[in-house]
Amino acid sequence: MSSAVPLMPQQWRYAGVALLLMLLGVVLILLPTSESFVAVWSGGETYNHGFVILPITLWLAWQKRGELAKVAPEPVFMPLLAVALAAIGWLLGHLTGVLVVEQLAMVGILIGSAAAILGWRISLFLAFPLLFLLFAVPMGEDLVPPMMEYTATFTVEALRLTGIPVYREGMWFMLPTGSWSVVEACSGVRYIIASVTLGFLYAYVSYHTLWKRLAFIALSAIVPILANGLRAYAIVMIGHLSDMQLATGIDHLIYGWVFFGVVMLLLFWIGGFWQEPHPPIRLPEQATPASHAGPGRFLGVLIAALAIPSLAQGLAVSAKASGDTRQDSIATPAVAEPWRLVEGESYLAPTYLPTEFVLRQNLARGEDRVSLFAALYPAQRQGYEAISGDNAVVGDDRGRQQSQVLSAYELQAEGLPQQVNQYLLTRKVSAFRMERILVWQWHRIAGHDLNGRYQSKWQEAWSRIFDGRADGAWIAVATEIDGEASDAAAGLLADFVHANYPAIARELDKVSLADE
Repeated sequence: MSSAVPLMPQQWRYAGVALLLMLLGVVLILLPTSESFVAVWSGGETYNHGFVILPITLWLAWQKRGELAKVAPEPVFMPLLAVALAAIGWLLGHLTGVLVVEQLAMVGILIGSAAAILGWRISLFLAFPLLFLLFAVPMGEDLVPPMMEYTATFTVEALRLTGIPVYREGMWFMLPTGSWSVVEACSGVRYIIASVTLGFLYAYVSYHTLWKRLAFIALSAIVPILANGLRAYAIVMIGHLSDMQLATGIDHLIYGWVFFGVVMLLLFWIGGFWQEPHPPIRLPEQATPASHAGPGRFLGVLIAALAIPSLAQGLAVSAKASGDTRQDSIATPAVAEPWRLVEGESYLAPTYLPTEFVLRQNLARGEDRVSLFAALYPAQRQGYEAISGDNAVVGDDRGRQQSQVLSAYELQAEGLPQQVNQYLLTRKVSAFRMERILVWQWHRIAGHDLNGRYQSKWQEAWSRIFDGRADGAWIAVATEIDGEASDAAAGLLADFVHANYPAIARELDKVSLADE
């Protein structure tokens, strides 16, 4: 047992102090990012587990204390190259307001710094506990739309195989007994996040063979995806067979979590058949204790590890952004003939981050009508930015309207966005009538029109660093689809953009460049 193993407390004492100082230092240096972790963890049930990730990581490492007592930490500088790359990622994420990149990079800084303090042998031996820290990052929101689409498709096809007639429109589907819709809570992303986190932990504790660990982690991601489809189908069937008396209220959510709990218990029960309870000791002893590093080397690695994020923070503070604007609103753009401004309800009722620079217009050409919406953020920052999940074509009334992502539309004309994102917006007008609206959406970042979120963020980072511009606009145009004539609706929007967007872009840029 560990009592017969020669202990090396001095080096571990140095390493423990260095790790603690490194953790506190990185948290304080990158304090806004640290605060964002706590805000997201405490902001909803999906990411509450973030509070226990660090304690679990420490517990996992503590379970290996018998093997770790045989060797002494040997701090090395090479892992600091990974810390430097993570710091660059943090800088880009911070400048562009991509919180998940910022948070991932901060965890990468912590992991790389810990590896530098502990040395190669120990950090590789503790690779799984160190990588478990990544589960502290609130990730998975980008999975919601595809998982909603999968859940709706799985449920509808399963119902049809059962022999129940179903009519589907976007994320809504109607049965003879009533109508259902797939919303964000039905996507199953919460189940996937919880399952993969628990699966990673179970795989590390139960197995020591790498392929078994990786296989079980993969299984913990695949099973909840399949289970979520079955869960949604079962809930709809309960509602259908009970004439909409059951599984339509809070019991809907209760059934879902109970079902998920049963699935996870089955997964772990099956995984228990391949447990490896006595992992072999794979960390060889060091030969010459005299070669162990002294406090000076630990201090040098610690200083270097903290200097890297400090430099990134300094660059972030000094990065130039656009100054204060002199205009207090967006001027009405010139309207190209034969288009004209008209009154009436807009096809667009989006959600967006608050800004004083908002443009809303309804325009008509004969009997055709198009709605325009633009939200401009002249000096973008976290919570005041064009590229954000809070800027969405679907408004607050999600019980009445939903959006479906379509393939991008290519304009390929000079002075216009080359591609725009297309959405099919479905509004529930009455119990058996849906209104279908085609929406185009894109961003204008520092004078560049882009439709990809990541491409737009790269442009924002580039413009901040090299052009001193931090302006961004979120733009959408929409028109109603007459019957199934979506091509006609796309052609109408293309005509509108060709005729009117150059003037719209000029007015957006005037606000952003008013101080130059």
